[in-house]
Amino acid sequence: MRYVFYNHGGSANHGCEALMKTTANLLSPAQCLVLSDHPEEDTHYGVSPEILLQNSKAEPKRTDWIRAYLRLKLRNDYSLMDAIPYFPPLDVIHPDDTAISIGGDIYCYGQQKMYMAIDRRVRERAGRMTLLGCSIEPELLQNAAFVEDMAQFDLISAREHITYNALVQTGLRNVQYCPDLAFSLQPQETELPREFQPGNTVGLNISPMVLKKAGNRQRIMDNCRVLIDDLMRNTDASVAFIPHVVWKDNDDRKPLGKLYREYKSTGRVCMVQDQTAAKLKYVISQCSFFIGARTHATIAAYSTGVPTLTIGYSVKSRGIARDLFGQEKGFVLPCQNLQSEKELMIAFQKLEDRKDQIHNVLISKEKEYLRRIASLKAQLFG
Repeated sequence: MRYVFYNHGGSANHGCEALMKTTANLLSPAQCLVLSDHPEEDTHYGVSPEILLQNSKAEPKRTDWIRAYLRLKLRNDYSLMDAIPYFPPLDVIHPDDTAISIGGDIYCYGQQKMYMAIDRRVRERAGRMTLLGCSIEPELLQNAAFVEDMAQFDLISAREHITYNALVQTGLRNVQYCPDLAFSLQPQETELPREFQPGNTVGLNISPMVLKKAGNRQRIMDNCRVLIDDLMRNTDASVAFIPHVVWKDNDDRKPLGKLYREYKSTGRVCMVQDQTAAKLKYVISQCSFFIGARTHATIAAYSTGVPTLTIGYSVKSRGIARDLFGQEKGFVLPCQNLQSEKELMIAFQKLEDRKDQIHNVLISKEKEYLRRIASLKAQLFG
């Protein structure tokens, strides 16, 4: 049995890195081939030498290019043109392979038709086909073509129950629930910045993506400033700015670096350097609280018992928080709905008041989640 991973964006997105590594460890690295948008990133961040890496894009075949070009011209539909560079590498997939889409949130960003085209090409080749750890906005399932795409998977693992319930309600019978495999990533100890106080540092992660989704990006940044000002005035805590994606066109270090430069003179803030997902998880585990926009940064906090407030914009954050706490209110701050500059500070203060209770819930849930993840191989792959 060989497992071929596709829809892997590259390890400079440390959520992608965490998913790829934990999935491979669950199955057996020596049996895994990863089709990666950026294999050089995977090598840089220490992928197992047993895992085979291959670039997920190549020069499209002429017949595919002509078909995609005609669709673009006749229907003004770019989706196939975007998909065809992914087609040639998929020829490595054989009928005795299990193909695994590990891009859990790819359907959250408006490129569904491109990914549906890729799925169809995979289905023509793979013996089995799995969609792992997905989050899907329920509104997408009103599209019959999208539901048909979901139906061609032999198995779908939904990582939160909003997605799970929405898929099941469409009549799909190939769906199971399992928490995100990144909950099982083991932290790896690393050196902490000089200004970092273990157990008395608030970790903060802001992303270009959440600034874009918010509409009013300045309000997000101003909310962060109000919170940091309050921490500087009324506590002795430090603040650590923790990037989790460092792609050139989507780099958390840009907004976080701006905040760091503004508060550097206090001597109580630090900019955490880019490193592997496991080392970033260790840094996050040493925080007293965590505020994060990146889903897998918050999972790193949740899974190590750190009380966490998510700045969210999609079903991912709402669904994961609801599964952990029974509700998202008080745990997810929707970035689109911020009305004032004090909302993050107020939400954080309420989180502080419940820190021990939240910590205990997270530790209990982590034990449950690890049991579920351990049984995933038998449930999904036989």
